[in-house]
Amino acid sequence: MKKKYKIACLALICLIGMDVYSQNNPELDKLIEAALSNNKELISYQLQTDASQANINTAFDFEKTSVYYGYDENNVAPNDEALRVFGVEQTFSFPTVYGARRKVYKSQWEQHKALYEIQKNKLVLDISLIYEQIVYIQNKEKLYTQLDSLYADFSNAGSRKFELGESNYLEKITAEAKFKQIHTHLVQLKNQKHAFYEQLKSLIQGGEEYWIRNDELVLLHLNDTNAGKELQKQYLETVSKTHLSQVKFQNQNWLPDLSIELFTGTNKGLGYRQNGFQIGIAIPLLFSGNVAKNKTTELERKSWEAMRSNREIQIESYYLQKQAELNQHREMIKYYTENGQLLSKEIIKTADAGYKNGEIDFFQYIQSMENAISIEMDYLDNILSYNKSYLELHHFNFNEQ
Repeated sequence: MKKKYKIACLALICLIGMDVYSQNNPELDKLIEAALSNNKELISYQLQTDASQANINTAFDFEKTSVYYGYDENNVAPNDEALRVFGVEQTFSFPTVYGARRKVYKSQWEQHKALYEIQKNKLVLDISLIYEQIVYIQNKEKLYTQLDSLYADFSNAGSRKFELGESNYLEKITAEAKFKQIHTHLVQLKNQKHAFYEQLKSLIQGGEEYWIRNDELVLLHLNDTNAGKELQKQYLETVSKTHLSQVKFQNQNWLPDLSIELFTGTNKGLGYRQNGFQIGIAIPLLFSGNVAKNKTTELERKSWEAMRSNREIQIESYYLQKQAELNQHREMIKYYTENGQLLSKEIIKTADAGYKNGEIDFFQYIQSMENAISIEMDYLDNILSYNKSYLELHHFNFNEQ
């Protein structure tokens, strides 16, 4: 029994004070790499980006060439016989239209690229958050497994002491209740971990089983905490460019279309061909439709710019919010490291010695242990909250806000 006390106390002491910073994590990197390769939603975003890139080449797509053959008795040659005319006609937009259209398609491609990077970043965040949750649970499992063993011995000892008349019934059922409580919590942790593994599997989609062996929850430290924020700003900028290019493209509708026609005519008695050509322009005389389209496009651009300004304000607010959360958790962790850790150790040490020496009873010992456990659980909760806020700040998944 004394050995069990020492094991539990050692576990608590070792688990407290894990002020460690992590930069490289091969286990997490492997999960992220698998997800980036297999996640179907991310693949869909990549294909949309590729399709948008391929669409750029359609900017110089011309209308179909018209080929015709005609016979008209009003169209006669010098020999007073009708000509049989064969011709080719092609219509073009004004040359600057094609360049403007290409800029629209290119800006749309850049927008899709930025959106893909945001989705990729979101997937990395989701994997990282689940990883932290599983490590957190496994860290608690390690503690509760020791406590489960400790309370099992308490329960058995309480039952034995009751049978021998050395304790009352209340002590016996309390020991049993504590054991069942800890055991139930341990089962709940295993179920929670299983649920997180299912989420992880749904994100990776690799068809393999992935297991996280790490059970040490550590404080995170990543380079360039503005990376996710910059992705958001880049996306907003690409959307603005798309709207601006669409406005400029719409203005091209005021320019005339051009057409060229080549034809040749002959008949059996003529003995030679009569050739000709025709060049024309198509001018928008009825321009009410163009005016409405231009106004609509410009209003959509202004609407987006207002939305962008709102989003930028929210982004800055979100950034400051996460910074505040980090500072809050950092202060709590600092408190536990500088004070809570020593206090918890002292509680465990004093309770262990007092119980073995008969200075405190079973209930006082249990209460002291629970106080020490509460300090440890708060510490673990703050590390997890800190890491979650840190990851959200680093990856800056603002789309869901």
